[in-house]
Amino acid sequence: MSVEAFHRVGQKSFGPWGNHTSSLDWCEDNYTHHPLVAEFWNTISNLPFITLGIFGILSTFALPTRVRSRAALTHAFVAIIGMGSFLFHATLLWHAQVMLDELPMLWSAAMGFYLTRVGGADRGSTGLKLILIAIPAGLSWLYLSYPNPVIHQVAYAAMQAGIITQVVRMFKTLPRDTAEQVRMREECRSQFYKATAFCALGFAIWNVDNIFCDQLTAIRSQHGELVGMLTQGHAWWHLLTGIGGSRVITAMTYLSTAVRQPNDFEFATFLGHPYVRPKAFQQVPALEPRRAKSKKGI
Repeated sequence: MSVEAFHRVGQKSFGPWGNHTSSLDWCEDNYTHHPLVAEFWNTISNLPFITLGIFGILSTFALPTRVRSRAALTHAFVAIIGMGSFLFHATLLWHAQVMLDELPMLWSAAMGFYLTRVGGADRGSTGLKLILIAIPAGLSWLYLSYPNPVIHQVAYAAMQAGIITQVVRMFKTLPRDTAEQVRMREECRSQFYKATAFCALGFAIWNVDNIFCDQLTAIRSQHGELVGMLTQGHAWWHLLTGIGGSRVITAMTYLSTAVRQPNDFEFATFLGHPYVRPKAFQQVPALEPRRAKSKKGI
């Protein structure tokens, strides 16, 4: 099925990467800051997304082997989505939109479900792995064959709902035998609430950007570069969902460790962003000496 490109009225519909073929063109004037970048602020706002994904990977190095690989791969998908979104907004090409931005979101959700479903176990079953490969693969095929954005949106929402059910299940199994265990449980719950708030705020700002695009475009043209930068709603969506998504994975990682070792791990922060570390550590795990290698769990 062919896809009809969408072009905002008054905006350039082509650039150094060719004609714009994406089915989306966000509320940002094209090629206003760099001749190679279609949507400048929507592009560079993915850099924190990528940075948080890499930070998340590094922060898993001191975790138990059984959790480390799963958590690192889930964080890696945050960086991959950020890279794909960077390329999509820079080029406004359909293949970049779908192959590098939207479809990696489905694979990321599948990995998040796997992280929470396996929980504190050493590794997931072969059957579970095959199912969680088949689902995003099948959805990817369906979306590429029938590129209706509703298919992607419904599939992603359903997979996120599946993750929520697993998080609730893990909370129910988390030990609450001591005051410290109860405190850590509530801190983990707080991390989920904060992550949800970041994502919800980003979604709200993005919708304001969509609904009032014409008015915001006029304001930007009248009040200069600073106002233009601060009113880029989709860029704020990238920033806030990057923070929220990374925090969600951090909280899910804590649950995966605490189910079996409720007294051994804690939340710490680096430049204000949380990560999980063994309680004996006093620095960012990535900066600590690596322990002896053992067989990796996944």
